[in-house]
Amino acid sequence: MRGYTRARHVGGLVVATVLAITIGSLITSTDEPARVIPAGVAGPSPKPPDTLQQLLTKQAAALNRGDLTGWLARVAPPLRQRYQNLFRTLRALHATVDYRAGNAGRAVLTYCFSPKCPPNSPKIGQSVQTSGGKITALAMTPGPEPTPWQQGDLIFAQGRRVTVGAPKALKAKLPEVVELADEAARIDDRYAAYADNRQARYRIYLATDRTWRTWYGGKATEWAVGYMQPLGPAGADVVINPGRLPTRAALREVLQHELAHVATIGGVATRHEDMWLVEGVAEYIGMQPRRAADTYSKSALLLPTRLNPPPLRDGASAKEVAAFYAAGHFAVDCLVTQFGEPRAMEFARQRLRLGASLDDASRSAFGRPFGTVGKTCVNMIGHQFVTRES
Repeated sequence: MRGYTRARHVGGLVVATVLAITIGSLITSTDEPARVIPAGVAGPSPKPPDTLQQLLTKQAAALNRGDLTGWLARVAPPLRQRYQNLFRTLRALHATVDYRAGNAGRAVLTYCFSPKCPPNSPKIGQSVQTSGGKITALAMTPGPEPTPWQQGDLIFAQGRRVTVGAPKALKAKLPEVVELADEAARIDDRYAAYADNRQARYRIYLATDRTWRTWYGGKATEWAVGYMQPLGPAGADVVINPGRLPTRAALREVLQHELAHVATIGGVATRHEDMWLVEGVAEYIGMQPRRAADTYSKSALLLPTRLNPPPLRDGASAKEVAAFYAAGHFAVDCLVTQFGEPRAMEFARQRLRLGASLDDASRSAFGRPFGTVGKTCVNMIGHQFVTRES
């Protein structure tokens, strides 16, 4: 190798010298002695390869501007298909990313769905190996709540207001879900406006029974058919298990319910004690345009003793779950009946998004203390809608 380098160096000097003499003869005048322009002895030093942080910064910039060529330019050939899939996935999600290098080849991918990621946006850990300025190995750092899209193996469909991703096994469900989700989003958008939480787009993932047990830690309860996954200030995702939804009507209701969570509480943390209001609002929106008395909530309702019952206990039975959701549904329906939808939704916004006390939110939205409002609604529900007692 040293002999090859030396031969290249000597040959370069010979060529450069001949070229310099030729140029010197062309610019020599007849009144002056010939002058020779001296040849350079060496070119510029080779540029060192990018540091990991420089490489990751270029990766993030390429992804954010939609530059697949730039994204793949820093990836070794064996990894390019995987990186291409990841690029396609993140672009389908309309995601913005930021990369930060850590120690010993560690990297953190921050992602969000706005032009610039706010503080505390969700993050995914990676282990990256590089050689010669290219990524040669990539592994996701094991985490308790893997996202649906981390492996880059989903198929995506775009609606007017929604992006829906699914494994290949559920590809055939995408057209129906996009249609129903777009219809639901039109309704949910109205409540997002009440909550001052308008959404650029809604993101929905369809899970098989296997992925249902792994995505976001597989923490959904046995009785659940869908859930909203909070992503901090980046908003929220929705995950649906269509295999547990036997009818088109059931699928529509669940989509509308889960998107209602995104519209009303996406981007904020709520109190566990407010489960009655969180689920009551989502049931009220999810059943639109029907009111509580015209839904299955009526048959599940038990005689209420308070408007804000305690949260569901761990391991609650299906009967308890149905009764709890029905109680929340009727509670919100009563607030709408008594004070109108805009004021009822303002009460929910102040409590769930702004963190006001129940009494302060009630006085602001309704002009009366929560205790008084609660008694009125408990009496109204008990006398007009209850069909059975426990």
